Amino acid sequence: MPGVFESCEAHEPRASREARDRAAARTIARRASTRSASYASYESYLDGLFTYCLSILCDHDAATAALGDALALAERRAHRGPGTGGEHRAWLYALARWACLRKLAETKQKRQATHAAGRTDKGAGKSGKGTGPESAEPALPPDLQERRHRELTLLAWPEAAGTTPEQREALELAVRHHLTAPEVAAVLGVAPATARDLLATAACEVERTRAALAVVESGGCPSVAHLTGDSRLILSTALRRELVRHVDDCPRCRRSAERAAPGRWPGTSVTPAELPVLEAPRTALAARSRAKVADAPRFDRRGFPMDPRDRAARRDRLRARAVTTTVVATVVAAPV
Repeated sequence: MPGVFESCEAHEPRASREARDRAAARTIARRASTRSASYASYESYLDGLFTYCLSILCDHDAATAALGDALALAERRAHRGPGTGGEHRAWLYALARWACLRKLAETKQKRQATHAAGRTDKGAGKSGKGTGPESAEPALPPDLQERRHRELTLLAWPEAAGTTPEQREALELAVRHHLTAPEVAAVLGVAPATARDLLATAACEVERTRAALAVVESGGCPSVAHLTGDSRLILSTALRRELVRHVDDCPRCRRSAERAAPGRWPGTSVTPAELPVLEAPRTALAARSRAKVADAPRFDRRGFPMDPRDRAARRDRLRARAVTTTVVATVVAAPV
């Protein structure tokens, strides 16, 4: 006796089955075409996007995961995002930035939870979990570790030691990734005037640091030699501040810095330095981008993701307001 489904298929007209199969094939082809078109729209940006994520997270696996999530979001919202050109590029970088900030927030929460669990276990007289060798991540091959360390070294930018985190991020987008000031503003979620101010002040600090390093290399001032010690200079923030202050105050060093500076002193435009961009792990990114993203950002009217830190701050303000309201209501309702 034929089964229920066999009986249904037997009674279904052949033309209907063929039409259904053709419709399913068209749907699959349409999805594949959409995915291919979406991939082609950001393939040329993959190296820059991966380098940007790595500069934020300083970890290759975390950067790959964050960029994969960003690409998955880009495919899912391709019909709502900007079309092509600079706005599309800024949109991709904004998605990557959102994914990186979410990774940083998750890492911070895990660290706080682990710290709290360690305090609890210590108070209970037990050893904390996750400290044994069985919980450690498997070690990477030495050649892979060396390559990753070398790539992270390439992202170093000693001349930017005097910039704030906000200035450094804007400068990275403008110099390393060649984004325009309006694109930088769109990625950071700030006004164009704010982005231009960040770039101008950051470029000024970079040029001052570069001039100070040129004075160090010239070796013509005993005070600079006293500050730097031997030739193996590690430019910390404190040392950079002392060097720049000395160059500003010392007439001889200032003249040396002005001769070494390529333009007006100090720099009044974005520094002309060419910073390296790393190659993205395309195979790992393709696998990661096909996974479903557990969380999604809030988007503004243009379709750009909103900073998750703003959302968290808003949630904290609402929570504090709710607690304050509860306390006030309790005090008012308390018997006199």
